[in-house]
Amino acid sequence: IRNVSLFDGDSLTRNVDVEVVEQKFGRIGANLDNHKRLKELDANGLYLIPGLIDSHTHSWGNALVEALNFGVTTELDMFTMPSFSLTHQKNRERLDNVEQADLFSATILATAPGGHGTEYGLNIPVLSKVSQVQSFVKARVDDGADYIKAVYSSTESERKHYPSISIDILKALAVESKKHQKLLVVHVDDLISAREAISAGASGLVHSFMDKVVDDDFIELMKRNNAFIIPTLQVEASIVGLSPGRTSLQSNYLNAFLTRQQKAQLKASFSDFGIPSEAFERAKKSVKRLYDAGVPILAGSDAPNPGTTHGASLHAELDMLVSSGLSNRAAIMAATSNPSKVFQLGGRGLIKPRVAASMLLLGSDPIENVRATEDILGIWKNGRFYNRVKANKSEDKRILLAGKVTDFENVDDSKSLFKTEIGFGIVPTSDKMVGGKSLVNFSLVKEKANNKNTALSVSGDIKQGFAFPWSGLSYFPGKDTSMSVNLSKLNYLSFSAQNIANAEVIDVMLFQEQSFQPIIKRIGLAETKQNFKIALADFTNADLGIINNISIVVTGSPKSFHFIIDDIAFE
Repeated sequence: IRNVSLFDGDSLTRNVDVEVVEQKFGRIGANLDNHKRLKELDANGLYLIPGLIDSHTHSWGNALVEALNFGVTTELDMFTMPSFSLTHQKNRERLDNVEQADLFSATILATAPGGHGTEYGLNIPVLSKVSQVQSFVKARVDDGADYIKAVYSSTESERKHYPSISIDILKALAVESKKHQKLLVVHVDDLISAREAISAGASGLVHSFMDKVVDDDFIELMKRNNAFIIPTLQVEASIVGLSPGRTSLQSNYLNAFLTRQQKAQLKASFSDFGIPSEAFERAKKSVKRLYDAGVPILAGSDAPNPGTTHGASLHAELDMLVSSGLSNRAAIMAATSNPSKVFQLGGRGLIKPRVAASMLLLGSDPIENVRATEDILGIWKNGRFYNRVKANKSEDKRILLAGKVTDFENVDDSKSLFKTEIGFGIVPTSDKMVGGKSLVNFSLVKEKANNKNTALSVSGDIKQGFAFPWSGLSYFPGKDTSMSVNLSKLNYLSFSAQNIANAEVIDVMLFQEQSFQPIIKRIGLAETKQNFKIALADFTNADLGIINNISIVVTGSPKSFHFIIDDIAFE
């Protein structure tokens, strides 16, 4: 590559040549001879940077392919199942792994019973006492964990979303991680938890905090312990309702490569946590103070949380770091050399001799404007040119048309699955599937008016034991539980329903493809039968083209409940 302006992960050099031999970087310098007769690319006026590193993701499915399509050549996963991570971790050592990003992973995170990480329906081990820590860490190391991830909330935290491991368990995790020469990275929500985590021996923090701006004592604590932080500002902006996905959706450089599913993820939002938007400014001020003090800042998107998606959101995270006060150069280092050095990634994130040649060719200067990282003219993974994939505009799922889903007249009540005329069927659902304690029961009943029409009776108990308890029914409109369908030709979801006991309010939830975060419409039930016709357009920001689950549930505080539902249809 001739006459390029090279940012090697640390500094910018104008008008140099970069040699790539056998998929690795070779010589770097001015006016290199080409005695090996390599193919040449004149990059005069263009910019070369290392492949980007996203230091906080949750990876499954097609994530690593999506990441590479936006120039992210390495992902640091902070919680996935070993069944996914092991294969991809082995692939990263292969030079022929040129069609997806490399993966480093914590595998299963360390959390308490009912703690954050248990809400996704995955059967994971949890920690309730110190004596479990040694075997937990060894199991993660045996699973191939590159580092250990824990979730911690102080007993003094004002806002507790989930149960937390104790400080003694966290200290034991730090000791065991060090024995195995692994970094301990800790998810925190507030400054007091961050302070206690670093004091307990954590190597670094995941998420900035919105309750308070960091003080001098905390900054000195971070420096004294050589600790780092991955602020994940994108997801924190999403938590307070600032819609950070708009940055990516409005980018002329990114939009053509965003799939329908990715656009839906960027438009999605969290439920209202009651955190004011100005709290986000405290998170940004903390990042600026830590940066000014020399604490390493690493860029992570926390994709695919609501408002984020793999690959594209890392570019928006860099822009947000700059808006917090980092220089353009420092922001790019946060996605290249900083994670490379902190996590010892074998030269990834750097352009230097003898490391795999993963790099991006840009059309404009990222040191002048960090948004230039979106202006990608070429991606190379391990020395091989990667042909970016533009979104397929005709990637429609199966289109559903109006019709009766079920009237419950001809279903087999001896089974937990009620087959439907459209889609796979209806099943009971509750938070018990993710470690909660809520219960649900189905039965078929006859309407009192004529003792003929059959309806579905849904009863159960909402119990404490999960952060967001629920109980009710789930309907899968596809041919199986994993298939998404296109509801965009439909206007309404209709049904009749009646509150029998403590079901004055129910939530109708739409789940988009590969998303755990529903889009919710809340309706009230009366003690007499009512007919409902819910406009699908009322599910704000939902992409109706990729719906795979519609749930109707009772949520909230502990109680026994009972409601009846019938005549479900699309109109």
